[in-house]
Amino acid sequence: MASANKILLILALWLFNDVRMAIGASGLFPKMPAATNVYVVNIHKDSGDAWMTAWALQGMINQRSAEVYLINNPWDWGPLKDCGKPYLELPRLTGTNAGLRTLFQKYQGSVKKMFIYDPHKDWTWYMAMMYGAQQNGIPVTKSIEHELTSEFGWNGEVIDLRSRWANRIEAYDWALFNLMPNCTKKVIFATSNRRDKYRERIGNPITDYAVASKGFIFWLDFDTERAEVEKIFRTPGYGVGTSLMGYCSTGDGGNYVANPFGIGYVVSDLYANGSFWSSFPDKTYTQSPGRAIKAEPGKIYAHIIWSDGDNLEFDQNPLYKFWHDPARGTIPVGTELAPGLQELNSPLLDWYYSKMTTNDELVAGPTGSQYIFIEYYNEYLFPKWCNLTRAWCEGAGFHSGHIWMGDIPSLKYSEYMAMCGFDGVLSEGFKIKTGFPPEVETTGADNEEDLFKQIASIKPDPTKPIFWGFTCIVGGFYQGDHGYSAIKRVIDRINAAYPGRYVFLLPKDEFATIRAYYNTDMPNVSGSPDSTNGLTPVLQDDGHFTTVDREGRHCWLVNQSTSPNYFYLAVPDAFRPKIGQTLEIDLAYFDGGTGDVAMDYDSTDISGTLGGVYKRYPYLLHRQNSGQWEVAQFYVNDAGFGHLENGGSDFRFQNEGDDLLIGGVEVRRIKP
Repeated sequence: MASANKILLILALWLFNDVRMAIGASGLFPKMPAATNVYVVNIHKDSGDAWMTAWALQGMINQRSAEVYLINNPWDWGPLKDCGKPYLELPRLTGTNAGLRTLFQKYQGSVKKMFIYDPHKDWTWYMAMMYGAQQNGIPVTKSIEHELTSEFGWNGEVIDLRSRWANRIEAYDWALFNLMPNCTKKVIFATSNRRDKYRERIGNPITDYAVASKGFIFWLDFDTERAEVEKIFRTPGYGVGTSLMGYCSTGDGGNYVANPFGIGYVVSDLYANGSFWSSFPDKTYTQSPGRAIKAEPGKIYAHIIWSDGDNLEFDQNPLYKFWHDPARGTIPVGTELAPGLQELNSPLLDWYYSKMTTNDELVAGPTGSQYIFIEYYNEYLFPKWCNLTRAWCEGAGFHSGHIWMGDIPSLKYSEYMAMCGFDGVLSEGFKIKTGFPPEVETTGADNEEDLFKQIASIKPDPTKPIFWGFTCIVGGFYQGDHGYSAIKRVIDRINAAYPGRYVFLLPKDEFATIRAYYNTDMPNVSGSPDSTNGLTPVLQDDGHFTTVDREGRHCWLVNQSTSPNYFYLAVPDAFRPKIGQTLEIDLAYFDGGTGDVAMDYDSTDISGTLGGVYKRYPYLLHRQNSGQWEVAQFYVNDAGFGHLENGGSDFRFQNEGDDLLIGGVEVRRIKP
């Protein structure tokens, strides 16, 4: 009885957590305490080493009160002014590294230790950051330590780390034992010491949030030093909900290593003032639902979106600048953003929502709550991640999402589509399946001219409407910050060159239009060797058939075979059963010979084979060798029919005996 009660308690806690998450997404990222007074320091002209120390000092101060905001670049003023919080810019000292010195002058009393690192041994910098985060200290080069102590008479403890470890592996092994126990398990940071044309070393502005959150911080090669990276990720406490922040050595490829541990990506190496922005209250948001228009054959219905919104720096900088383009609002364009902004930076998400026009939509960046490669994510943890994505995207008000690296068909693909909660998904290929949101292919466009070519390459079909999408790569449109102006020029050119061919919609409106168009309620579909009413057989490597005259009829022959031999069939896009609707599948066959006939169908039951794509009908057809033509009837109430079986088919019959002769197949809707 005690064990049973324990199981019930665990179940109740799980259900409570799911309900709590559905009410409002929070708790994914460390938050800093809000401050009444905010002090601004401009470090724009400091050296790279000074920047790095300033970011770490900012993070250390903001641990207890998020009162420091740094101006790294001139455009950092805009978001600060937009948020409406009062601030005071500290009088800036003159001379070298004036920004860092100004900041240190005010907060030197809070700095208890300095940790000297060697710029030529990068691991000492990461050890110094984590040490400082946990012991009220700051990382410094020897020269900066000398400058600060000489000018301000600071006399705290100085700890020299320059020769403490022989190499990075030794250093991180030490840190795993000595520093990891006091690190948060919500976030982990991979962030490099980059360079630019002005500074020898510049680090990354995500440093302030890394220090403030007391996350584990490292830099390792995810290819050659993968074993050490995996050792870090294997630390108890990491898992679903943990975010890998910064940007690792292999770029997006960090997912190959992180995802098997349940860790998702939140790219953010150039994201600035994170410790300050995290101090604002969490918020939830709503957007209006999509609106359908009448889709017509011969026309192309297309959406356009901006790429890279999963990257916090893109949300904070390029996309933020794009949204100041006067052309925004004149054309429908979706903007990918990170759902984590509702907790990490609600003022920025407030700003986007406050500036929205009827031609704007905010879309979840790949792949949802975090950026992951679906096929590499831990299969046992994946359903929990899907729940996380649904909660966070609903909280951010995002109706449309972007699937990434998902094997089709597969169990994880089906779980994602059934659980994500999106009204539609941007993907590779066009797919409509009962119980799943519609998928629309989105093609990348590197620049303005490429966008024109990509759009013009999509040709209309006189028999049906075409649905498509285009993802504009932010980097290629970033010249002059007038991205919307570039898209508008393309649309104007397209409409002039091909009048009436294209209809541009927001993603949510395109998805609503798709759902309306394909809900046609065709009463039945059928097919035979002599005629077809929408139902067509599909040849495959494991599905051979021929057309013959046998037993008084023109029929399909599925030969006896020692290996599985299937007969695949595909229904038209317009024949889409409603969720829970019963279908009757009639198989006209010649009852000759012996052996069973089985049916597999693409279902909405994600517990079935390959996520329900090959669900086996529970009863077999047993041939009795009567020498008569017969009709077998199969009834299913969970058909998905999303063209996910081999060759884009929807169901199949397996011949498990002598030659099988098929006179025709019909699928009919049965009224509830």
